[in-house]
Amino acid sequence: MSERRVSRDESVDHHQPRRPVTGRRPGPGGSAGGRWRLRNWRLRTKVGAVLLVPTVAALILGGLRVQSEIDNANNFHRTVAQVDVARQITEVIHQLQKERVLMVTGAAANSSAAGSPLAAQVDRSNAAISELRIAVAGLNLADAGSMDRYRRAVDGLTTLTTLRVLAQRGVYPDSALFTEYTSVIDTLVQVGREVTAAAGTQDLSRASTAAQTLDQAKEQIAQLDALLQIAAAHNSFQSSLNQDRARSANAAFTASVTDYTAVATSQERQSFSDGYSGADVDADHLTEQSALLTDSATAPLNIDVRAFTNASTIANDKFHQVELGLIGQLREQASALAADAAAAAGRDIAALLGTLMIALGLMLVMAWSLLTPLRRLRLEALDIANVRLPQTLKRILADPDPVEAAKNAVDPVSVFSREEIGQLARSFDLVHDQAVRMAVDQAVLRDNVNAIFVNLSRRSQALVERQLCELDRLEQNEQDPDQLARFFVLDHLATRMRRNSENLIILSGTGLTKHMVRPLPLAELVGAAISEVEHYARVKATGLPTVLVHGRAVKDLIHLIAELLDNATTYSEASTTVTVAARQLRGGQLAMQISDSGMGMTTEELDAANERLADPPDFDVTVARRMGLYVVARLAQRNNIRVRLRSGDFIEGGTKAVITVPADLLAPAREEDERLDVAPVRRPTRLEETQPDVVAHVPIPQQNGSLFRPPPEEAVTAAAPEPVTPEPVKEPEPESTTRLPIYEEVLSRWFQPVEMDEWPVDEPDAPPLPALPVAEVEPLETSLPAVKPPPEPVNRHESWNSPADEGWLTVRTKLSGPASDQLTAVGLPKRVPNKHLVPGSAAPRTAAPEVQETRPPQFPERTPETTRNRLSGFQRGLGRARRHALDSPPDDLAETRG
Repeated sequence: MSERRVSRDESVDHHQPRRPVTGRRPGPGGSAGGRWRLRNWRLRTKVGAVLLVPTVAALILGGLRVQSEIDNANNFHRTVAQVDVARQITEVIHQLQKERVLMVTGAAANSSAAGSPLAAQVDRSNAAISELRIAVAGLNLADAGSMDRYRRAVDGLTTLTTLRVLAQRGVYPDSALFTEYTSVIDTLVQVGREVTAAAGTQDLSRASTAAQTLDQAKEQIAQLDALLQIAAAHNSFQSSLNQDRARSANAAFTASVTDYTAVATSQERQSFSDGYSGADVDADHLTEQSALLTDSATAPLNIDVRAFTNASTIANDKFHQVELGLIGQLREQASALAADAAAAAGRDIAALLGTLMIALGLMLVMAWSLLTPLRRLRLEALDIANVRLPQTLKRILADPDPVEAAKNAVDPVSVFSREEIGQLARSFDLVHDQAVRMAVDQAVLRDNVNAIFVNLSRRSQALVERQLCELDRLEQNEQDPDQLARFFVLDHLATRMRRNSENLIILSGTGLTKHMVRPLPLAELVGAAISEVEHYARVKATGLPTVLVHGRAVKDLIHLIAELLDNATTYSEASTTVTVAARQLRGGQLAMQISDSGMGMTTEELDAANERLADPPDFDVTVARRMGLYVVARLAQRNNIRVRLRSGDFIEGGTKAVITVPADLLAPAREEDERLDVAPVRRPTRLEETQPDVVAHVPIPQQNGSLFRPPPEEAVTAAAPEPVTPEPVKEPEPESTTRLPIYEEVLSRWFQPVEMDEWPVDEPDAPPLPALPVAEVEPLETSLPAVKPPPEPVNRHESWNSPADEGWLTVRTKLSGPASDQLTAVGLPKRVPNKHLVPGSAAPRTAAPEVQETRPPQFPERTPETTRNRLSGFQRGLGRARRHALDSPPDDLAETRG
């Protein structure tokens, strides 16, 4: 996190999952084209198009055939309907022929036409005409001309009403009535030809022609009978016109029968011969022939009217039956053809649908055989590219033996056919294998680079540790404050160099080798972290709870906090303060907050940084640019510590880093540790407004091996202490460096709890104490209350006792004396170098001893900056000495720094 503020170009997240690549992008000069271009069609569309063309062609051809069969069936059905109309027309013609005979017979005999036979015949004729009208009305023909001819023929029957009235009145003569009736009947006979025109087959047309010729023959023989009835009534033809009409009718009958015989089948001829025969037919023909053989039109005919009428009526009825039989056969034939056409249409439809279903089935099978392997290949390729292969590469890169981890890394694509798709799957497997091999090479290369990092960092650390040892020895022997301040600056820079070396070790994936052997108080941990940043003087620690951090996490937590502090101080104004606050949560976790008043971060930058903190990315160039953030993320992940960045207050701005330490890394402070963390010196009862802050809170470090715990008898004459239970132990070995009198002030500034929930209880009856000689302030009229010394722990490390304890006892004796009254121009007590040195701790100077003895000491004026640097150097040395003393035994210390 040492580079929190990054530019927009550098804030791009390089660790988001890449989108699947579905195809090659077109080059700068090319274009993929529109979606309707053939090369952009999906394979399913192409296969469908290939199979769709013959399917559509088959559908069109089959549809045309089915339509033709349906048309034929419809035509045959219309022919059947026309045959039914022709049958009804034949019936009307037959009834009108009988009515004509009766009409002309009555007119020839000058008798009334209202007789019962004529009236009954007229009724039969009208009934037949009514049925004909119904049949024609229900006829639906495609030929409009044919329909018009049927309507005209039916409409022509309306003249019969007028004709009948005139005939009953005797207005028309017999020949005129014959002509009018013949005209109406001829129209109906001609309409019968429409069946022949509508016949769809040759057999049907022949049968229709045979029926038509038979109708004509019957009409001719009926005309001959009517003419003979007129001649019989007059006993002669009366005129050659009537005789010629009779002969023409007979000749037309003979011609029609001949035509019928020519077109009719043998069965139809036999039916005609059998049906139109008999005595009545022969008698009718004999009468007709005898009348036609007369030479003169006026010659008497001597025809028996009654016998002729009976014979001709029976002969015409037989002829009519033959005619109806032939029409019935025609209808059956037309119906059979219509049924065959309908069956053929159904058969064609079934065949077409069956063929279509088979074609669709084959199309689906072929499409499935092509598309299913391709779809499986695509899905598995995307799964390998997006899920399985990245997981495999991640596992290979994280495995200590990448070569062994690469074996059977990616399963082959489950397409094992031998055609082109299967060959494509095997080619894709080769690509996967090559990617795995490249990952193995990358893992081996990364391991080598990490080893280089570790090797260089270890060497650099060793040199830095040796440099720190040399600086410690120089600081111990140096008496010049200015030179000592420079040594402190070098010491601090070396400490930061050591932290950078540790960053390289963390980047390589290797943990820090040195670990604490026992818990460390949070205050000392935060102080050690503060001492490792450049702008340590701007860091303020407040509200630190009295908890211990397990030794296994101390180094990592110090490093983590130092990185966050370094970032906060670097990216905030030099005049602002960086605050470190902490609080223990109800669940046992420890929450720490580092707040600055800097530029702050945008929401996008905060989200990106928190994402990297939650899931540290792989090491790359961007990680090297943000090494601090990566180190914090790695350390937090290693110890299950949660680190999140948040925006600062609306007014103050800046950024807040929240650190949540899990409860398993914490240990509750022991009773003696809690008493040592808070100064046992009571708060003044009467001098809250006048007593300087320098003696307000003087914390005493825990007696857990620290080299900087003040002696139990600390420069004050305490009241008689209460008896304590624990046995006293020996004091720890003092630090070898020179200790200035204002050390307690420095220590209190670093570890002073600003907002304490509870202060130690004051003792109002304690006797007054003299002023503290530590700060050598002016004597005051008031005094501090007596202090109860804390009980000594029974488990104190005896390894800290040394022969130098006698020297410290001498120092305490000197410190218990009266304070010096000599003050500087600014009101500070004058300090005498080496006044409080432990006897024997510093060797006498060899240069110019006489001058030292005779020349009075000169104390140059100190600026606030110089004083601040000096105090900071002391604090840093204090933290480093404490960490080295607590990390490892003295034997390991020389080995580590060497």
